[in-house]
Amino acid sequence: MVSAVYDHLLAIVIVGVMFVSAVVALPAMSLVSIKAVDQQQLQNTALNVFNAMLLDTGQPVGWGSMRYFQKNDPRVQRFGLASQSSSGFYVLDPDKVQRLVLTNPLNYCDYSRVRQLLGLQDYGFRFRIIPPFNVTFLSPPTVAGDLLTYTAKVNYLDGGAIPNAVSEATIVSTKGQNEFDITQSGTVRTDARGICNGTVKLGISDPDYYTVTLRVTVADVATLVVTSEQNFNNTIARINIVYDTIILTSLKDPPNDNFKPNEDVRIDNIVAFGSDGSLWMLYDSQGKNSNDNMFNTGKGEFERWSSTFWGLHGFQPVVLIFNFWAVEQGRRQILIMMAYPELFGTTIFEYGGSPRSMGATVRVQRSVLISSMTYTAELWLWKE
Repeated sequence: MVSAVYDHLLAIVIVGVMFVSAVVALPAMSLVSIKAVDQQQLQNTALNVFNAMLLDTGQPVGWGSMRYFQKNDPRVQRFGLASQSSSGFYVLDPDKVQRLVLTNPLNYCDYSRVRQLLGLQDYGFRFRIIPPFNVTFLSPPTVAGDLLTYTAKVNYLDGGAIPNAVSEATIVSTKGQNEFDITQSGTVRTDARGICNGTVKLGISDPDYYTVTLRVTVADVATLVVTSEQNFNNTIARINIVYDTIILTSLKDPPNDNFKPNEDVRIDNIVAFGSDGSLWMLYDSQGKNSNDNMFNTGKGEFERWSSTFWGLHGFQPVVLIFNFWAVEQGRRQILIMMAYPELFGTTIFEYGGSPRSMGATVRVQRSVLISSMTYTAELWLWKE
């Protein structure tokens, strides 16, 4: 009889422990399940948004190439970065991506407006474009007579060396008032340390100024790096591209005392360097008697000069080379600029907000093409 009572009491205790454990464990299990569902829903939302950004051309399809763009431009009815001129997937229009550059003097697309167009009022995001690898010059290129030598290193973003990368150099050199030459070299490959050494014969001996543009290809993935034996002098103007039109805007805050606020400047030559390594002489003033290539530097960020070159967008320019002659001061300046400076090169481009808390955030990545150059696009998404 006593044994039966003890058995009943033990059963009641066991059942009570199981009940209490269930009461404590079930909410925790439910919370874990809810968090897993929320994370999966956020991941699905991020994938849908990412594909909308990279595969949709937007409306209108050429919204990135519209002149006189506004931050909250009412003409843009749908957001998308895909190129309207390509039938391939994940090919982005550089004009559209350039509208995400906050320092764009021809205006950019406001973050709040992009969130509205994408239906992300309850979410925040950050969009990044990451170069595939780094290219650096170990020392400034040097010239002796008509021979230029350079040494460069190619490595992954984590610092690892990349052997057998193919390097091709393009050199722009000037001498005096009239000599202007562009030389393209053959290919050299990096060694086991990721280092390549190149020697190029120039068309001008002992130039006053020279600049090297290095195109490096790794397993069919190309990038560009630009360097010079002098610091780039961009005090005359800033180069901007809107589809087939090149626009020069004056600088808002001149960086040094050499800037002449109302200097008359002549454009002697304009050369475009394409993503495939080809060159296009867009403009050559030699033998021309025209004031079409003259502009005044002025003050403030205003449009100072513009010209349309039909087919420029299709050419997919990566670097633009301007050969200037300052009329009053009698000095020459070479301005070498990435066609889309925030996008090309070896720096990470970022646009968007930042998470306000330590809550759930997801990241998705995809390889994309911009002017036939391969980059990694990345989207971070979180609940606001």
